[in-house]
Amino acid sequence: MLAAAVGVALETGLSALTFAKVAERLGTSDRMVVYYFATKDVLLESVVGEVAAGLFGVLGSAIGDAPRTGREILEVAWPVFATRRNDPVFRLFFELVGLASVRKEPYGTLASRILREWAAWLEPRMSGAPAQRRASALAAMAQVDGLLLVRQTLGPRAADDAFRSIMAR
Repeated sequence: MLAAAVGVALETGLSALTFAKVAERLGTSDRMVVYYFATKDVLLESVVGEVAAGLFGVLGSAIGDAPRTGREILEVAWPVFATRRNDPVFRLFFELVGLASVRKEPYGTLASRILREWAAWLEPRMSGAPAQRRASALAAMAQVDGLLLVRQTLGPRAADDAFRSIMAR
């Protein structure tokens, strides 16, 4: 059921995700979907959590646990994230952040939680003084997210060019 909901969200977006669309994909009734996800907020939280967990897994296997600089994080994360396969995931992420930025709930709460979880996950993997790791994690996230936003809006070539420019410095 969750996999079907994730599939619908990746195709239609979070704001268009409905019980009816999930039920249609599964060939069942809306009531069956509501049985598993009592409210749309629960459905959204489940979908966002599942997508984020998948990204943690993909990036975690690429980065490992050894401390890295922000530049090294970018160098490892970019080829993992910047793929056609992941484009729908990041469209979903940017929709979430966009809806959060206009203070629409539950998107604001979900986006804040996901970003805090990413920072907490990345922080111990950052090199440098312990007092600076949180800021370094946020800076690395901002750089990766910025490149992914360029990829979503201006296309892969523009984002790859920007990535190469950063790495050339």
